[in-house]
Amino acid sequence: MAAAAMRSFSVVGLGIHRFLGLTGRCLDVECITSIRRCSNTSYTTYNDVDPAPLFFEGEVQVVLQRVTGMDIDRIFRRRQQEKKSTPPKYQFLTNEEVDEYMSEAREKAESLLQMPPVLKERQPINTILETNTSLQAHHTDKYVFADITFGVSDRNRTILVRETDGTLRSAWWEERDRINQTYNPRPGRNVVMPKLFNEENLKSALGRQEYEFVLDRVCAQCEPDSSVYQRVCVCVYDALDTHHHHNTLYSTRHYGPMCFYLAWNKRIDSLLVSLIQEEKINTASDIVYLYQLIHKDCKSAKLNIEHTQHVEFIKGYIEEDCLQRAQVQLALQCYQDLQHQRQQHQHTVTNAHGL
Repeated sequence: MAAAAMRSFSVVGLGIHRFLGLTGRCLDVECITSIRRCSNTSYTTYNDVDPAPLFFEGEVQVVLQRVTGMDIDRIFRRRQQEKKSTPPKYQFLTNEEVDEYMSEAREKAESLLQMPPVLKERQPINTILETNTSLQAHHTDKYVFADITFGVSDRNRTILVRETDGTLRSAWWEERDRINQTYNPRPGRNVVMPKLFNEENLKSALGRQEYEFVLDRVCAQCEPDSSVYQRVCVCVYDALDTHHHHNTLYSTRHYGPMCFYLAWNKRIDSLLVSLIQEEKINTASDIVYLYQLIHKDCKSAKLNIEHTQHVEFIKGYIEEDCLQRAQVQLALQCYQDLQHQRQQHQHTVTNAHGL
């Protein structure tokens, strides 16, 4: 520490096991364990492969933004907020002014639809710097040494912990998150992990279909590469997929990451059925295209079919890669029959009017 004389360090000796809520290896053990139990029932993440390079690939981003859509009414719908909402204002506008306001609304909508990054789960920190037995049992509390120099990012901030047995080590991620929040508080983030993320409360929230609320809350509370963030997201995505509630995230910033997760894990069949039943055949074709971008060696990617030929493109996926072939094929057949009936009806109406 003497070598860092030009830097500002803060020493916290407040009984870190109480201040950080630490019991053994992690903070709020009951919460973390509950989240693991919740997600382990169908927990599949990215299999130790970093998904970030593929997620940020240009064509993948274009497809994800396209499938997310931009429903202005849905993006700016009324939400539950702690702050009292201001009453709406009514104005008489010219056509030019309406176009200007709509352009501003679209720009704001694009910022609200910015997707959280999909990253690989961060690796645990187990760096031991020193073991000084002469300090063993000298104190009953642990000490935290935090670099609070202005301009240092929370990610790169030096934070060390002196254990009661004399071990000096780098702070674990859970400790870093709490110390960073103490010195550099971020809006919407708590020092203590919210109880929403324990098993009982999380299942209750998902049972009420509060999917977007849970995802917004975990985005505010956790870093996108933290284990808590990724496990909560998996719980939500699995619940959405199981109950066919994919549409509840449509035109939100979470729809793209959900589609990416399902495509990565080869679980797009249920999503395809939902989209085809909603007659979003273009979006369904884009989901298959996303699947092929992620799994470049899949059989359907080798077929010479353009993804703009929506029905044929989906049929190629059904024949080669689909795991729930009967369900997706039935949904697509119903869609085609409905389109055929509409064409016949339109033809009948046209003939009746002598057109």
